[in-house]
This record gives sequence, C-alpha cells and structure tokens, in this order.
Amino acid sequence: MHTQRSRPGFTLIETMVVLLIAAIVLTAGLPLLQSMVSRQRVVAAANDFFHAAHLTRTTALRQGHHAAMHPTDRNDWRQGWQILVDNRLVMTHPALDAGIEVTYNNNGEKVAYHADGRPDGPSTWFFSSGDTERRVIINFLGRIRICDPARRASC
Repeated sequence: MHTQRSRPGFTLIETMVVLLIAAIVLTAGLPLLQSMVSRQRVVAAANDFFHAAHLTRTTALRQGHHAAMHPTDRNDWRQGWQILVDNRLVMTHPALDAGIEVTYNNNGEKVAYHADGRPDGPSTWFFSSGDTERRVIINFLGRIRICDPARRASC
C-alpha cells in the first residue's frame, strides 16, 4: 500500500479564494478610508488653528503685550500662519493640506489679543473639505472654542 503524504501549505484554489475576499474587502473599504482621512485633515487643521489662537492669547497675557496671529500669505490662512509679539516671531505653522478651505467672517484676517487677554474683536473661522466642517470661534471675551455644525446646529 502506498500512502500519500500531505504537504504543508495552501492549494491554488485556497489562495485564490483568499485573494478574492481581500480584493472585495479593499474595494468596499477604500472609499470609507478616503472619507475618514479627509475628515481627519479638517479636524487636525481646525485643532492646530485653535491651539495657535490659544497660544496667541496666552502669550499676550504672559508677556503683557499685544500679540497677533496672521496668515503667512496675506489673507490666505491655507498657506499657514505665524504668531508675532512686538514684531518678534513666536511660532509659525506650515501650509494646510490641499483641499482644505478656510473662510472667516468679520475680524478674521487676524487673531489678535491685548495684554489683558481681550481680543481685537470676535470672529469665526470655517475649515471645510467636502461635507466636513469645523468652526473655530472666538467670542468678545477672548474665549476660543471648536464647534462641529453637524453635531450642533446652534454652532
């Protein structure tokens, strides 16, 4: 009697089935992954802006001088920003990822705080890409917050 030994490994059919399943999962998941990455880029941009605005206020309070955050390139916040105190550079932020739009309402061409922590004026910045939006809001007292209009209509 001749016995047949089994060899370790996978058959061609088993390998093809696994590859087919992997291809289906990747095809279904890729658009969701792209959407998630786009959403996270907007969230990260708004968070970076929020923290830079907070640093501007903290620096004005700590040093007792007027501090301002300006876009690096005129009024285009997408190109990055810098914080200045008495014409001394405190921080710079590089340009945002492509596809992120930044708009603002009144007083949004700069973020500026007096030595007592009061802003030059209230304003709101809108960070968006596709159907994702975040707002960075500075009220008349200087409080800074981030708002997601998809979760809160009164944002």
